[in-house]
Amino acid sequence: MSDNIAQWHTEHVNFARLLVLLETELDLLHNAGEPDYQMMLDVMFYMTHFPDVHHHPKEDLAFARIREREAAARPVVDELMAQHAMLRRDGMDLVRGLDAIVNGTIASRERIEATGRIYIKRFYGHMRTEETEILPLADRILSADDWLVIDAATAHIEDPLFGDRTDERYAALRAQIDRETRAAKTAP
Repeated sequence: MSDNIAQWHTEHVNFARLLVLLETELDLLHNAGEPDYQMMLDVMFYMTHFPDVHHHPKEDLAFARIREREAAARPVVDELMAQHAMLRRDGMDLVRGLDAIVNGTIASRERIEATGRIYIKRFYGHMRTEETEILPLADRILSADDWLVIDAATAHIEDPLFGDRTDERYAALRAQIDRETRAAKTAP
């Protein structure tokens, strides 16, 4: 497995961790609890500023090369590329709703929940398709030279949450992730 494919997979694992946090907060919202709206906003701010700005555009370049070389993959690649735009739209809609709640503007809890659930379902489905259909194909047909071209065409952005240095904006979110990771390791 190439380093690029391994990184692609690692980013999916990290995104899934955030979706679990978001889903937990949506469950609180659904049960008339008090979710951590700021944490939810931080999750969605990250999701609309790292995957949508770095991860998905890099995938699109890989998809284009796969599409050129593997005619049978074209329908799934086209669908995944369309999903990138849909996920960005859904994510920004959720950011706007959460931002309104955090900043004291009236927002519909039901709309936040519905938008969040749709976003989570679509994102999981999107990653599942990439993991089962595209990553194995990319590993088989994309060469080291392809990855050099793809890497050169995309700006390297250090992951502001899961990278070596956590951006200040995500400090509380990172602390929450670390607490949950420790708790999971000590659970029987």
